[in-house]
Amino acid sequence: MNFSIFQWRSLKTRITLFTLAIFLIGIWSLAFYASRMLREDMERVLGDQQLSTVTLLADEVDHELRDRMIVLEKLAGRLTPAMLGNPAGLRAFIEQILALQQDAFNGVVAYRLDGSAIVEVPHSPEPLAVADLETAGAESVAAALREGRSTIGRPVMGKQRQAPLFAMTVPIRDPQGQVIGALSGVINLGMVNFLDRVTEGRYGRTGGYVLVAPQYRLIVTATDRRRVMAALPDPGIDPTIDRFIDGFEGPIVYVSTAGAEILTSSRRIPVAAWDMVAILPTAEAFAPIRAMQLRMLLATLLLTMLAAAASWWMLTRQLSPLLDTARTLAALTGGQQPAAALPIARQDEIGELIGGFNRLLETLGQREKALLESESFKNAILNSMATRIAVVNRDGVIQAVNKSWRRWSVDDGSDPGRPAPHTEVGASCLAFFAVGSGFASDTEALRARSGIEAVLDGRLPGFSVDYACPLAQETRWFTMAVMPLDQYTGHGAVITHSEITALKRAEQYEQYRSRTLELLAADEPLEVILDALVRDVERLNPAMLCSILLCDSEGTHLLSGAAPSLPDFFTAAVNGLKIGAGIGSCGTAAYTGQRVVVEDVTTHPYWERSKSLAARAGLGSCWSEPIRASTGQVLGTFAIYHRQAHTPAESDIVIIEQAAHLASIAIEKNLAAERLRESEAHYRLLTENVSDIVWRQDRDHRFTYISPADERLRGYRADEVIGRSVTEVLPDEGVALLRETQRQRDEAEQNGIRTGITRFELPQLCKNGRLIWLEVLSTPERDAHGTITGYHGISREITRRKHEDEQVRQLAFYDPLTALPNRRLLNDRLRQAMAASTRTGCHGAVMFVDLDNFKPLNDERGHVAGDLLLIETAARLKRCVREMDTVARYGGDEFVVIISELDVDETESMSRAHAIAEKIRIGLSQPYTLTIQREGQAATTLEHHCSASIGVVLFIDHQASQDEILKRADAAMYEAKQAGRNIIRFDDREDCG
Repeated sequence: MNFSIFQWRSLKTRITLFTLAIFLIGIWSLAFYASRMLREDMERVLGDQQLSTVTLLADEVDHELRDRMIVLEKLAGRLTPAMLGNPAGLRAFIEQILALQQDAFNGVVAYRLDGSAIVEVPHSPEPLAVADLETAGAESVAAALREGRSTIGRPVMGKQRQAPLFAMTVPIRDPQGQVIGALSGVINLGMVNFLDRVTEGRYGRTGGYVLVAPQYRLIVTATDRRRVMAALPDPGIDPTIDRFIDGFEGPIVYVSTAGAEILTSSRRIPVAAWDMVAILPTAEAFAPIRAMQLRMLLATLLLTMLAAAASWWMLTRQLSPLLDTARTLAALTGGQQPAAALPIARQDEIGELIGGFNRLLETLGQREKALLESESFKNAILNSMATRIAVVNRDGVIQAVNKSWRRWSVDDGSDPGRPAPHTEVGASCLAFFAVGSGFASDTEALRARSGIEAVLDGRLPGFSVDYACPLAQETRWFTMAVMPLDQYTGHGAVITHSEITALKRAEQYEQYRSRTLELLAADEPLEVILDALVRDVERLNPAMLCSILLCDSEGTHLLSGAAPSLPDFFTAAVNGLKIGAGIGSCGTAAYTGQRVVVEDVTTHPYWERSKSLAARAGLGSCWSEPIRASTGQVLGTFAIYHRQAHTPAESDIVIIEQAAHLASIAIEKNLAAERLRESEAHYRLLTENVSDIVWRQDRDHRFTYISPADERLRGYRADEVIGRSVTEVLPDEGVALLRETQRQRDEAEQNGIRTGITRFELPQLCKNGRLIWLEVLSTPERDAHGTITGYHGISREITRRKHEDEQVRQLAFYDPLTALPNRRLLNDRLRQAMAASTRTGCHGAVMFVDLDNFKPLNDERGHVAGDLLLIETAARLKRCVREMDTVARYGGDEFVVIISELDVDETESMSRAHAIAEKIRIGLSQPYTLTIQREGQAATTLEHHCSASIGVVLFIDHQASQDEILKRADAAMYEAKQAGRNIIRFDDREDCG
């Protein structure tokens, strides 16, 4: 093996080249960076200067145009309806005014409201022809008459003089401000005019200026007179020009359609929406930069040669031992003998390298077997996948494919049973993509080919593309992904190919569905939503022409809802279409409530009476889907038309169903909004004419609405209530009741119980300070998540009923003489005390109190004295116990006292009960001073001595019933009486406590 200076694969050569590459990259990068930064700095400075210049020129032109517009508006403001009816006088008046404005216009035309010219007044050394005057102002006159605004029209070429013209038109108004005509001033760009001061100058030696009308993509005038009235390229041909047309005003460097690189700046003229553009070729602008770059290139080449020579000399001396080892290794590999361990000459880095190679040989045999097993396992996995997979080498030649690829190749082949060209193993897949098989266009095929080549060449780390494949009945979508087998050495790539038609359709539907829902959320008008929906469906398939028809209020005719792509005459013809069987696709679909598919309108009987209309509109097929409400009612129809006879694919059916569903949502929302408006009007009619108070509050109980009944009842006007909290008009008792009601509601909501209507009673203060009672029915309002956002309800005055209820309650539960609880309320209080005992574990006590010597007083002094004694006894009993305890009149001279929550220990409880009973006995044994007042007699006072016998029983939990406890207390009281009266006796049975 000959290692010469020209052996490019030698280590010495590669290290030399690598060292040289590092040096070259550094110095060349520095050179490139310096020149690049210098060019960018100069480009920015020149661009700013150019933009400043073009801004001054644009301001000057804008000023000139505004001055002329003001002259024209002043002239129009002096014209009267009478002058418009006198052409001769009008001409003389205009000529008189124009004589004072020598350079303003080359001619003036006055127009009637119908657009016809009244007078044409040429005004220049070379007067314009009448036809040229009217031609120049045609477009702007229509805008002035229709919209009543001043406009600058499109520059046009005169018909007779063949000179560029443009007109400025202002409306003529009567004293009431109504448009009665228009006045148009024409400027001849072919003659000397104010724009010549701009365009006659040059920008630099080779640059110049251009005045552009972007709305017409037309050059109005330019330094290069050959470009006057020249049209700009169509949209999409030159993106930079499109960017200026869209309003970009900054400096930019770009390559024109003629292939020249130019520095361009633009500034818009507001009054005309024209652009003043300055142009300077970069060949002139950046000439100094190019000269400096050339000098840097020569210096860099010289340094590169010096670095290469020095690196070569150094490596030749340092790598001679390594080259000797390489020659020995080459001799071993060039023979046919089995690989053997290489000799190690010395134990240095080279010796370690050879030793590592020897160990590698030892493991290669072991790995070869594992590799074969791995290959078999990999093939099994690849063949089981539905995705089509092919492996290509670095030249794009197919090396291996899985079963899915082979099946697809045969299925898509033009010859039955034979694979498609360029898809089998050994063929070049690049040739397949060159012919565009399976792609919508050759452009997409070439894009795929370029992506594969970029991955194979290492220019891309990966490549993927989604593409459409138009078939006879539908368009299918596929995705292709290319990944390198080895991104560092470029040994080939793996190509995967999968169908994503369903995913693409879902994405497209979701996009236009989201747009429709956004419009719904923004409360856009129904016609806007339907128009957007139709346009979105048409974007899914440009061959479709869609329309929406809506049922009228009687449900007998269809009215036009949206049809942006259908001819106006066709839309007008179907507007008001009668709903019925056999009346077109839409009339039949609305009548039957079923989808109607007419694949060919020229032969289908449903279109017998509309063939000529369809032919005139250029329609070949019509599929109509009824738009149904959630209740099943037909709201209208959604129709898809094609220019030729067409059979719907499964995807087309999905599209029309989805579109009809979205249309139904929009229509139902619109109907619901109309019903809501009617409901609100009805609601106000009801709420403002009832005696009950209808109100609404936010979540903090601040009023947001209250009916007029509140002012009639409480005296507050609505403006005095709205915004205030309900607690501001409640007494303390009412605030406590409201907070307790709210606490119960909050507790239920936290436990997952959805609360509904809540009924409660509240005292409220009137404006005059009077206290009234209201019965409140409160219903929570919720958001979409179920969270309470406010309340609404009705309040009814129940003050009289409340007083009556209280009187009934007193009679039902209280003794009318002593105002103490009667037996009925006593039983309830005893039940509560027993429940409290169960809850706390403490004993309670029931005391049965009977007055001694009551009957003699009643017999001797009468019932009046006896009643006074009972009233005083009740008062003394209440003073002997706590507020939480109960004192009740059991009947006659018998009283019952209930003591709650004594103690957990029975002995301690008995001791406390005895102390309370003793306090009662002593209190009742004190003398009574009774003042008796009889009708017609003077009051008499007597002193009476009386004592009481008391029976006591303890209880805890529910170890005995209420009746049993009272019976035992009564029995203990009788034991006290039998024992001599004025004493206390405890029940000693154990089953009460």
